[in-house]
This record gives sequence, structure tokens and C-alpha cells, in this order.
Amino acid sequence: MNKKEDIEDSPIRCMFWKDEILQILYWMKGEGMGEDVTLSQMLPLLQTTDNNLEFHLKKLHNEGFLKLETSDDEMKYCLSDTGKNEGAKNFAEAFQGMQKAGHGECGPDCEFCYGTDGVKLDDCVHNCASQN
Repeated sequence: MNKKEDIEDSPIRCMFWKDEILQILYWMKGEGMGEDVTLSQMLPLLQTTDNNLEFHLKKLHNEGFLKLETSDDEMKYCLSDTGKNEGAKNFAEAFQGMQKAGHGECGPDCEFCYGTDGVKLDDCVHNCASQN
């Protein structure tokens, strides 16, 4: 496969890679893995080729979502303010259902454990009704 063939540049794939890259950079920054990240640091976290990732990193830089810095002959990418906002929004949407409290830790906003009046349900699906 040559370099051009492994670049996913259809409009739908460009949207996909934009979301993936911005989320990865947002997550890496939040986890303390770095704010300025190289292609080789991102590649193991994304199921793609280095050519495809490089294409989309440059595209996102040109669109203003990423800032590019060169140090020690390595290109490093970080989120611009626009990229941070978009990455945070995409990350929150992608993991929305996974960021709720665990069983027995439900709060009044849990639709499965509390009624619309804010009172804990007797038939709470998380079995936390009897814990408080």
C-alpha cells in the first residue's frame, strides 16, 4: 500500500479523525501525558497509519484546531483554544454515560433511582434505595 492509499480523506473520515485526534489530545493532557505531543506518542492510541495521522494532524493545524511546535527536530502538536473547546465537548459526549456514579453512589439526578420529584424510588434499579 502506498502513502496516498492509506490516507482516509473522505469527508466522513475527516470528521471521524478530527473527533478522534481532538479527544486523544484532550485526554492525554488531562491524564498528565503531555500538552505537546508527537505523532509517535499518539499513534499507539489510534488505529491508523502514521501517514494518515500525519495528514489529519496537518489538516487540523491548518484549520486552527492544533498548534504546531518543533523541538529537537520533532514536531509536537497541542490543542489551540478552539481545539480545547471542541475536544472537551467531544470527549464529554463520547463518555457521557460512563461518567456516572457507581452502584450505591447515585445522586438525585439518577433517573433510575430517583423520581421526577427527587424522592428515591423503592424499586431503584441500582439497589441503592435502602442504603440511605
